[in-house]
Amino acid sequence: MAAAVAAYVLQGTFGRLVSACSRSVLRTSRHRTAPPWSAPRRLSSQHTSSLRGCVPKTSLGSPPWPDIVLPDPVEETRHHAEVVGQVNELIAAGRYGRLFAVVHFAGHQWKVTAEDLILIENELDVACGERIRLEKVLLVGADDFTLLGKPLLGKELVRVEATVIEKTESWPKINMKFQKRKNYQRKRITVNPQTVLRINSIEIAPCLC
Repeated sequence: MAAAVAAYVLQGTFGRLVSACSRSVLRTSRHRTAPPWSAPRRLSSQHTSSLRGCVPKTSLGSPPWPDIVLPDPVEETRHHAEVVGQVNELIAAGRYGRLFAVVHFAGHQWKVTAEDLILIENELDVACGERIRLEKVLLVGADDFTLLGKPLLGKELVRVEATVIEKTESWPKINMKFQKRKNYQRKRITVNPQTVLRINSIEIAPCLC
C-alpha cells in the first residue's frame, strides 16, 4: 500500500515538472521565433564566401581574352599630333618615295601606282586620249606612311588621274549547249567592251591638316 502511494505521488510530481518545462519552453520560443530556413541560409552564405577564393578561373567566370585598356585621350591626341607633324615634314621635303593608291572604279578595287595599266571590262563614255580623275580613293601610301580613308579619302587630300588609251573588245566567248539524240544545239558568242586606262599621276596634298 505504501509503495503504491509513493508511485502515485512520484507520477504526479513528474507530470507537473514536465508541464512546467513545456510551458517555459513555449514561452521562450514565443519570444525568440526564427524561421526554420534562416540557419541553413546563413550557413550557405558563409560556405559560399569561404569557397569564393578557392574557385578556379575559367572562361565562364572571366573571358579568355585580356582586358582591353583604352588609351588616355590626352596621350592619344599628343601622339596623333606628333605623327601628323612627321608626315607633314616628309611631304614638305619630298622624301616619301613612290606613291601607291587603292581606288574604286567600275565596280572593282585597284591597287595602282604611276604608269600602271588597268583593264576595265566595261565601256566608258570617254573618248580615247581624254584625261579623267579617279575620285574614289580608299588608300594612299608611301615607304614610311599610309593614309586610310573611312571609307574614302577627301578629294582635297589626294588626286589620282588617268588617261584613256584604248577602247576595244574582248575575245569572243563561245557558250555551246548540246543534247545528244534530242536534236538540240545552241551556240552563243559573247563579246564584251573593254577600256584600258593608264595611271598618269598620284598626288598628295602638301599638308595633311
